[in-house]
Amino acid sequence: MEPRHASVAVIGAGDYIGAAIARRFAREDFAVVCGRRNGAKLGPLIAEIEALGGTCTGRGLDARDEADIAAFLNEAEALAPLEATVFNVGATASMRGGIGYAAFAEAYWQLHLQSRDGWTHEMDLRPYGESW
Repeated sequence: MEPRHASVAVIGAGDYIGAAIARRFAREDFAVVCGRRNGAKLGPLIAEIEALGGTCTGRGLDARDEADIAAFLNEAEALAPLEATVFNVGATASMRGGIGYAAFAEAYWQLHLQSRDGWTHEMDLRPYGESW
């Protein structure tokens, strides 16, 4: 199988859902570009993806700064054609505990795979058994 030549930009690549999304796209041979408020915390995720043979870079990113987001997306595009962008800022599921983060990442992956003939760009993901 020929390697994929595409990148994904994960904005909000935190320790839980964002990291799971990065891992999921890396499994499909995407070059993963991760951004989060504290870029120094990306080291373990980058090392994990690279240890499995993937390509991953990352840096600190201010998701409130339009110029920073634009530069970040340009960096992803320079690595490989940008095929997907995940804006995962403000997710609070990490605070609820007991959640299968891989299931959230899989939902994002399936959204990426949807047919262009009938599609959505929205999801409202909730953990099973969430208390309202």
